Amino acid sequence: MPRRKNLNGIPHNITQSFFGTERYYNCGYMGDWLLNAARQLKLTKASLNVLQASFNPTELNILPLTLNAKTLKGIIDKELVANGFDIDFITEANIEFQFPDPKIYRTTIYCFPYLIDKDGRRYDSGRLIAEGLEPNFDPFDEVNICPTKRKATIIDKIKNLFG
Repeated sequence: MPRRKNLNGIPHNITQSFFGTERYYNCGYMGDWLLNAARQLKLTKASLNVLQASFNPTELNILPLTLNAKTLKGIIDKELVANGFDIDFITEANIEFQFPDPKIYRTTIYCFPYLIDKDGRRYDSGRLIAEGLEPNFDPFDEVNICPTKRKATIIDKIKNLFG
């Protein structure tokens, strides 16, 4: 018989995975992408719907963030199967983000992950702290999002110079 208490660690695991060092995309880690985007949009709060891999506000749905968010559902599914649950047992999985005053906490993101199962039971791990590690960059600049476009642009400029 599946034991629900084994599911208590999933919110922590998905948050740590999303902000882990294995999730680097071109200019920075996911903490850097999220923090820079939030600062540029002047956000104090945001959220990630893990099951749909979508952010609220929708302006945060940029390729690096959504690409890495898509893999989080797989973590939940593996944990459910390993603990004897059906993969549709979790009906809601979210991470709420708070971005404190950048003058005081320049690189800090507060994360509040939680899951809700079919029976309405909530699993959360309390507040987790994530950090931005890399220097500031523009997360909405197409060159940062798709670095191959930069290479193509440079090659085109060289071709134009030398005919």
